[in-house]
Amino acid sequence: MLYFILEKRSDCNLLNDSIRVFLTVVEKKSFSKAAKALFLTQPAVSFQIQMLEEYYGTRLFDRVSRNITLTQAGHLLLKYANQMSKLQSELEREMQELTGTIKGRLLIGASTTIAEYILPYVLGAFKKHYPEVDLSLEVGNTEDIEGKIHDTTLDIALVEGPVAGKDLEKELFIKDHLILIVGKNHPWFNRDKISVFELDKYPFIMREKGSGTRLEVEQHLKKAGFSANNLNVIMELGSTSAIKAAVESGLGVSIISKWAAKEKVKRGQLAQISFKEDNFERDFTIIYHKKKFRTQAAEEFIRFLKSEEVVNLLDNLHT
Repeated sequence: MLYFILEKRSDCNLLNDSIRVFLTVVEKKSFSKAAKALFLTQPAVSFQIQMLEEYYGTRLFDRVSRNITLTQAGHLLLKYANQMSKLQSELEREMQELTGTIKGRLLIGASTTIAEYILPYVLGAFKKHYPEVDLSLEVGNTEDIEGKIHDTTLDIALVEGPVAGKDLEKELFIKDHLILIVGKNHPWFNRDKISVFELDKYPFIMREKGSGTRLEVEQHLKKAGFSANNLNVIMELGSTSAIKAAVESGLGVSIISKWAAKEKVKRGQLAQISFKEDNFERDFTIIYHKKKFRTQAAEEFIRFLKSEEVVNLLDNLHT
């Protein structure tokens, strides 16, 4: 039955678009959340659903107050839409393998440090190899990004904090080091190392709850025998850039990725200090859903992330 939409609309993209919108609304249980996930306006999402409902002559969703639920017809469409989505993905993958052309849309997520200081260079290099792959990047803290891999909104993600989801596949991307940063007028500016037990002497600026960096800092401090509750936290900020600006302004000290501190340390605006008790090493991790079908573009991107080309690229960036 869905095939006839193609004839009626004379638009080969309408079916794919409508089914994709329908599946996203079902997944998100919300028209507004589906619109956000698809980078569409809410009226555009409503229009796609309305077109499907008009064609079948029945409602697909019951809308009660702010809640939406599938009707019997909606459940029937969902059954076949899932099958169609899977078959289309498999067809695209096999066709790309046959022709040797990698293309399609790749939805990538990244926690903030990776997104700001590493991924732009990696995505640029990947795009040179695969110009027909459309890349979309969503940035958030580790908790948010992990959640979007769980609900299959994203294809692949790179995160900087521990992940524990049982349906997630996890692979090491690179190692990172967390370092203490201080402003140029701070008494510790010329120190190479300090003890974690000195951290309570000055105001501390912390990342927000849900941040992978925050969780790693708390775990490393605990491992060294110092509770994060002993820090004199004067503010929590939602981005590494904001933290660097606050530290540079003399508001306090903080612990961030060595990647994020590199440029300001090189310019002498900040100093980086390591710890006597622990090297504060952590993993940057590639994650994806075990059960979500991976297109050829997704497979190639995972392979590329672990390639010697990316290793050399990041080595050059870090020096």
